[in-house]
Amino acid sequence: MLALDIGNTRLKWAAFDHDVIVSRGAMFIAELDQFLDRAGVETLRPTRIAGSHVANAVTRRKIEEQLASLGHAVEWIESTASCGGVVNSYDDPARLGTDRWAALVASWQRKLGPCLVVSAGTALTIDQLDETGRFLGGAIVAGYHAMLGGLAGNTAALSVDAGDWTSQPRNTRDALATGAIDAMVGAIQASHARLAKVLHERGHLREPKVVLTGGSAYRLLPHLRADATVIDTLALEGVRLVALEASR
Repeated sequence: MLALDIGNTRLKWAAFDHDVIVSRGAMFIAELDQFLDRAGVETLRPTRIAGSHVANAVTRRKIEEQLASLGHAVEWIESTASCGGVVNSYDDPARLGTDRWAALVASWQRKLGPCLVVSAGTALTIDQLDETGRFLGGAIVAGYHAMLGGLAGNTAALSVDAGDWTSQPRNTRDALATGAIDAMVGAIQASHARLAKVLHERGHLREPKVVLTGGSAYRLLPHLRADATVIDTLALEGVRLVALEASR
């Protein structure tokens, strides 16, 4: 299976042989015309293609048209009330972003236990998964580049050219980077504390893990106090799992 994860900024893909990834890659949405060549779709000859998308309809249509030129159709996954042992507690389960749903399902299938599933892309999504596999809810915050872009667009004296995180920033570039990272880490740690409180009240004394994915995951990892790990392919693994269950 070829799995696709189409975000607001990047397109990611992974080719699976059963549950093993044999090739993967990523590209910016602006480079979409190169997708077939970059992903090697003609060489891979996938028997099935499944995808998640949170991009606009134009981007989705371009992908469909490119794949149709080689005789392929895309199965777009949907968020449902339950899948792969995960129960979706969203008010309207279908409204949960399919990238978030895929990452939750993959986290549970990896047997990571109760955890905070964090996708650090254009948006920062922070989702709580309890010890029974129930998605309790989640938060959405501006991602690193979106946060900096918002400042640049609304503050005449600031540019989006950020520097590095430092404990005592002494220039504007480092102050921007430090502020953005601290804000994101603070949001993650607040959600982590709320999930830990729920688990402790149920008698689970171990702190929940933090599972990071997305383009800014490694920016955040060194700053988290919790037990945290990065799984780059988390959403793609979930796309495959959700698609397989949907066809049973």
